[in-house]
Amino acid sequence: MAGEGRDLTGPPCVRLSGGFAASVLLAAAIALFVACGGGGETASGPRLALDGDSFDLGVVKAGASIQRTIDFGNQGTQPLEVTIADVRSATKLGCECWVDEFEVRPEIVEPGASGQLVFKLKSPEGMQEMEDTLLADLKVNDPERPLLTISLTFRMAP
Repeated sequence: MAGEGRDLTGPPCVRLSGGFAASVLLAAAIALFVACGGGGETASGPRLALDGDSFDLGVVKAGASIQRTIDFGNQGTQPLEVTIADVRSATKLGCECWVDEFEVRPEIVEPGASGQLVFKLKSPEGMQEMEDTLLADLKVNDPERPLLTISLTFRMAP
């Protein structure tokens, strides 16, 4: 009797020849590679390259003013514009230390070039030892990341 000794209750199975199966798998792998941005091609338009979204700015001694920078790059094909829109304490009980000034150098970063986010921190005399985190809101002309908030952690030392 036809079908005797076979399990006919499961889903039907389609058997592909070795060459055809390999071609189907190769085509699927290529499609996935391209869809995920593979190929190492430079992204169209400006593209912000930043090593994460959290940065340690180190120690600020009481009564001192220091400058810290965070490097970034433009991995796109068009000029990148980055603006630091706001810097604020991450906690409602922010310390007496603040970012005295901030800027982006240069204001326009050409494709393949790099720039810096510059933060000048200032701490009043008599500050106690503590750690605090600031949030910096960035506005970027990168169509994939037009708004970005990064965290800046620093420690106060007497």
